[in-house]
Amino acid sequence: MRVLITGATGFLGSHICRRMVAEAHEVRVLVRATSASAALAGLPLEKVIGDVTDRESLERAVKGCEWVVHAAANVSDWERDAEQQMRVNVEGTRQLAQVCRGEGVQRLLHVSSVAAIGIPTDARLPADENFPFNLEDSGLTYHLSKRRAEEAVLAQVARGLDAVIVNPASVKGPDGIQYRGAEVLRTVRRARIVPYFTGGICVVHVQDVAEGILAALKRGVRGQRYVLGGENVTFRALAERAANAMRVQRRFVPLPPAVMALARVVLEPWARLRNRRPRFTYAVGYCASRPQFYDSTKARVALRYAPRGLDAILDEGIALGMC
Repeated sequence: MRVLITGATGFLGSHICRRMVAEAHEVRVLVRATSASAALAGLPLEKVIGDVTDRESLERAVKGCEWVVHAAANVSDWERDAEQQMRVNVEGTRQLAQVCRGEGVQRLLHVSSVAAIGIPTDARLPADENFPFNLEDSGLTYHLSKRRAEEAVLAQVARGLDAVIVNPASVKGPDGIQYRGAEVLRTVRRARIVPYFTGGICVVHVQDVAEGILAALKRGVRGQRYVLGGENVTFRALAERAANAMRVQRRFVPLPPAVMALARVVLEPWARLRNRRPRFTYAVGYCASRPQFYDSTKARVALRYAPRGLDAILDEGIALGMC
């Protein structure tokens, strides 16, 4: 297959490229002129310079491709970036879906996020693909932008486009010389008293998400979405298991929601004055105390999706010397 991948220079996008090349697909990537491409070094790729917000470059990139994997996104959680985030995530996706339908691609795979599903209120009931979205009035621009992007894709599905949506959770793993997820290892390694948020996340390895995307391209049902999550874990349990993996003893102290709210009130105005991203944004504070837990049963059954657990991710980070 000739496959176009947007967002190819990003964390997940570069892993998707490597997986597609390993499958012997002809891979074309849409990259901005200013994008760093070190993550794609050594891969036999055809590059098209452009941007998802530029329709002409989208048309050049899509032309002649059978599959399109749309992984480009603005993932900022800073309110200052809200307008650009909407333009990239929503309008960029809308234009790409329209171009894909016009060019008759065999399948568009839209990489969304669990952010577009919503956040469950009960840790015992992880959200799945049918969870009623509950963040319309939340002020979470990223979550809303990913939801609107899905709606834009489904609008083209209703007009004949073959498209499938995947919703990755909190993606960890090798990222060039870095390791996404090593932050908790470094924190636990360096501090005897470890603060933690009172909520939790769904942790998944980047290579498992790439496998899930390939499976969705091959076996996903048109118009359907698939959660690509892994293990649901509270932030406290995440820190405890990192300590166990490194065989260190630590004391764990919760950061109550009220403390997070106070930090935002103080840090966000100060950050605006300095034109720097605050340590705790509104989005971080909103999500930190909530159980961001998700159910991947549909993908496990329909796509034969089989993600590894948290301990394997922690062990890999330690083995790579990232702590």
